[in-house]
Amino acid sequence: MKSFFLIPLLSLLSIFSVSFVNAGTEHNLAGWAWSDNVGWVSFNCTNDSSCATVDYGVNENGDGSLVGYAWSPTVGWIEFGGLSNFPSGSGTTAANAKVTGGNLTGWAQAVGADGNGWDGWISLSGTSPTYGVTLSGSSFAGYSWGGAVIGWLSFDAANGAGGSCGISNCQGVHISSSASLDAQSGGSSIVNNASVPYGTVATFVWTLNNLTGGSTCSLSKISTGGTAFTTVSNITSSGSSSSQGLITGPYIFNITCVSGGNTVASSSIQFTVGTQPAGFSLGANDTFNISFLPSGWSQSDIKTVPINSVGGFTGNVAVSVSQYPTMPNASTTAKYSINGGAWTATPSITVPYNGSFTIQAEVSMPLTGTYCSGNPNPCTLIFQGTSSGVSSSNKSFIIVPNSFNPQFYEY
Repeated sequence: MKSFFLIPLLSLLSIFSVSFVNAGTEHNLAGWAWSDNVGWVSFNCTNDSSCATVDYGVNENGDGSLVGYAWSPTVGWIEFGGLSNFPSGSGTTAANAKVTGGNLTGWAQAVGADGNGWDGWISLSGTSPTYGVTLSGSSFAGYSWGGAVIGWLSFDAANGAGGSCGISNCQGVHISSSASLDAQSGGSSIVNNASVPYGTVATFVWTLNNLTGGSTCSLSKISTGGTAFTTVSNITSSGSSSSQGLITGPYIFNITCVSGGNTVASSSIQFTVGTQPAGFSLGANDTFNISFLPSGWSQSDIKTVPINSVGGFTGNVAVSVSQYPTMPNASTTAKYSINGGAWTATPSITVPYNGSFTIQAEVSMPLTGTYCSGNPNPCTLIFQGTSSGVSSSNKSFIIVPNSFNPQFYEY
């Protein structure tokens, strides 16, 4: 067998770093292959927690092609994809590595080959004898041939005889579980935004791939402050969930997938929600109750509406009615009083931003007939406030008619 030397990691990194693409958690192959000649070969930097030093890995693309780098402490980087001038051999395929119909065909190459009798080529399938690598589910199995230097390379570490690969569980080469997470508003991603508007409702979209059996995932907010978020648990497939309106602050969300007590996939995102704009609100929805009399005008409850300042708002607020209840016929009319003032069909008032006002309705309606019918929300009275170009959200009252039933007694 041709002699070769241990290639220092940092030396190779300095030589080949300009050609590398990002790898590690971005690449979906993980695990180890084994050669009796050169020992363990790692297919992802997550195998040995070296991603912070050198970020490498191999990825199976959607068309089945394999692209990236595996690492051997003995022969250095083994490249998949982007190769040319392939050797010929019995039953081999002169092409880059690719999974087709569950079989891995083509070639990979150790880029540190010296060219003096060792060309670094690794055949992934061939005949005489018949050999090859297969993919079943998410696991690779079988052998490739790397010539006299590398020899037979087992993609199923359970078939290797090299002892420990440096971690407690030497899994063979496999497509690893993965989880990706995004936060969207209006169909667009808000991840990594410096600031999104106050009150943004975020939809969290997660995509899970190749989860091992029994895996479950959970989505949670791992940052402090801001709008509270209830953890979504027992996730087993891709999906989505929405938040409430988000208040000012930085947010970090994480999805973590666990199997047998071990984390098999995770992903985190972050974004920031901006400060609350100046404004005000007119309080929550409410109802008027009116007990109609046999004749004359029937008056409703008196309701108090607070004006709440928002985000440092300080201006006075002009309040008016923007929608009136629909009357059942031309002879029925309604009028309103704000702060106990005159009755009018179109009330309006200006009040301080931190004040409040009262509203009361008065309707002419006999006991016979139907009150405000024929529309989806015909009995709705809606107020809105404006000040300095800022408008409040609507304040709605639903007028609920109650019949007055007089009782007669004989003495």
